[in-house]
Amino acid sequence: MIRVNLLPGDERKNRRPAMSFKVGDMVIPVAVLAAVVLVMAGTAVSQRARIGALTKSIAEVDAQSRALAPQIERVNRLAQERAELDLRLGIIHKLESGRTRTVRVMDELARCLPDHLWLTSATEDASERMTIEGVTLSNLVVSDFMSRLERSKMFSGVELEVAQRATVGDKDVVNFHVTCQVTPDEPAN
Repeated sequence: MIRVNLLPGDERKNRRPAMSFKVGDMVIPVAVLAAVVLVMAGTAVSQRARIGALTKSIAEVDAQSRALAPQIERVNRLAQERAELDLRLGIIHKLESGRTRTVRVMDELARCLPDHLWLTSATEDASERMTIEGVTLSNLVVSDFMSRLERSKMFSGVELEVAQRATVGDKDVVNFHVTCQVTPDEPAN
């Protein structure tokens, strides 16, 4: 093949010859590339070994979990039964503590009654507020009754709602309506 160089003479001398590749020039890039490939291969092998170990560990834990499943279910069932039993015991304890409460309240109410005063009703609501209705011969007896209730540790906040004259048979009487707060946590006498 014939080559024709059309460059002027000055430039022909300064022109470098075309690059040529030598085997020695390729050693460093090939070595770097080989090192990178080896690092990547080592990392891949290491990761696969780690994945295998983790898969084996998961399989062992799953086997243990399946083996312990009946015991775990039993423990959970026993915990639920214990919670139900604790609830029942709490209810029983509450009933037991309130069992004598009404008796104590009525006993204390009877102790507070003065002579010539008769109760027609005594009711208590959920907020432990008691409404007492009765009949007596005088307003002074109602006042004495309210004072006795105030002095009692079982009652507080005694208020007279109504006191009005009425006639029962041929007797003039006073119908009254008193409210008070019951404090049941006081110890029994």
